[in-house]
Amino acid sequence: MVFPRIPFPVGAVLLLLSPVQLWAQILLVDDLHRTVTLAAPARRVVSLAPSVTETLFAIGAADQVVGVTDYCNYPPEARRKAHVGGMINPSIEALLGLNPDLVVLSMEGNMREDFRRLTSLGVPLFITNPRTLGGIYRSIEQLGMLTGRADSAHRLVQQLAARERAARSRAPQSPVRSLFVVSVEPLMVAGRNTFMHELLTAAGGTNLAASTRGTYPTYSRETLVANDPDVIFITSDAIASTASIDAMFPEWRITSALRHKRVYLVDADMMTRPGPRALDALEELVHLLTTPP
Repeated sequence: MVFPRIPFPVGAVLLLLSPVQLWAQILLVDDLHRTVTLAAPARRVVSLAPSVTETLFAIGAADQVVGVTDYCNYPPEARRKAHVGGMINPSIEALLGLNPDLVVLSMEGNMREDFRRLTSLGVPLFITNPRTLGGIYRSIEQLGMLTGRADSAHRLVQQLAARERAARSRAPQSPVRSLFVVSVEPLMVAGRNTFMHELLTAAGGTNLAASTRGTYPTYSRETLVANDPDVIFITSDAIASTASIDAMFPEWRITSALRHKRVYLVDADMMTRPGPRALDALEELVHLLTTPP
């Protein structure tokens, strides 16, 4: 994590001067506890995180997005926006050339130095860091207020919350012992303080790596065998196919997950981005956890 972890703030206020002047001033507290003030809804937004880009498109603010990162690949229309580079190495010059009235950063992926430089240049910044489903809903509402799309953002949150309730109702009654593998060389898993942990537990799984230290700790092959997971999820950016797992880790053959063929490859983007597609990820995990061996 690039920025220090800070608890979610609690106030977000939209000030209205009069019934006639609908937008007077937007005042929000971001996830660095910074008070961000806009004189009016942002009309030229640069997104420095794929999850933010997905959210802006989902709430109907696509026309207001003028710049994105090279990793902003969903929805497909996002690829046609001007690119400002990667998350950890955006071109500040290209970004400034887009004349943004708001830049949205993530606390995971964006660099502290870029934050400091943009702040020193007086560029309006908003920092978001949702790590739970509730945090995602709050982020969506905030981005809606910042872009003048509060109504559509609120409707989207209501739809997502309803899907969450339905997914949780279908989750296994008895938690399924599971692991979320994010890298195979070296072997790394999702720990407790991750969005993936939130998804897994909401879907009815027990994260066997919850007691490990670190966000994405390395995990020994022997520990995995000793913990004997019933289900192993592997992100699609870690390995091309689960078919090679048996050859790579022959000692895993004795685990319940391999014996019952419950090793699943899951879409990395969908599972790791704390945005609207989080509910697609949750529903997929519930489906896989409730699928009989």
